[in-house]
Formats: sequence, C-alpha cells, structure tokens
Amino acid sequence: MSIARILTGLWRNSTETSDRAKDPKLKTRYYKVNKRVLLEKITFVVNNKLPGWKLTHLDAERGEMLIERKTMRQNQMVVTVLQVEPLRCSVDIVSAYEGLGDLGLSYFTVLKFFDVLNKEVPPEKK
Repeated sequence: MSIARILTGLWRNSTETSDRAKDPKLKTRYYKVNKRVLLEKITFVVNNKLPGWKLTHLDAERGEMLIERKTMRQNQMVVTVLQVEPLRCSVDIVSAYEGLGDLGLSYFTVLKFFDVLNKEVPPEKK
C-alpha cells in the first residue's frame, strides 16, 4: 500500500480517516476513555512525544484540535474527538500539506500520530 500512497501523493496533498475508509489503517480509532481524558492524552503526546509538532488550537467543547508540524513543508492536522458513549470516544484526523502533492507524507503522518497515541492509550480491539 505504501507504493500506491506515494504514487497518489503526486497529486494529492491530504489524507483523512473515517469509518468508511477503504484502507484499514485509515479507519476511525475508538478508545475506552472519556473525551476529557483523551484530549489530555493527545495534548501530552503532541507536546512531549512528537518533537517538532505543536498544538496551535484546542476547542475542548467541540473536541477539535489543530496541530501543526513544520518541516520543509508545513503540515496541518485537524484531530476530532467525539464522545460516542460515556466511556467510549472516536478519533478522526484530516492531515494536509501545503502545495501540490505530498508523496504520501500526510498518510504516513497520520499513521505516526496513531502509533504514538496508541502507546499512551490503547485503542479498542476490533
């Protein structure tokens, strides 16, 4: 799948997760914690575990976070946390790089984010 992501990345500069994603790695993640705790864990991960990443906006009531990462090109991610049950939240991400085509960087950025977050808060088993 990585080669296909790089090829589609010639003209696409964004990636998003959803329940309907064809790629299983881009499916919505679910966690057995409440929204407040999950937002705190994501903030901790961004500030302490991901160097070069910066939380630029947090709307806790809506469950939305804007995270920026500056490398050679600027990347912006919108992380949305929804409370679906009292102790169950979903996390979806939209990641985009500036300019035309990112060679799959937005895809790999989303995977890296979930990999680090899942070490702090284990996701639900499918």
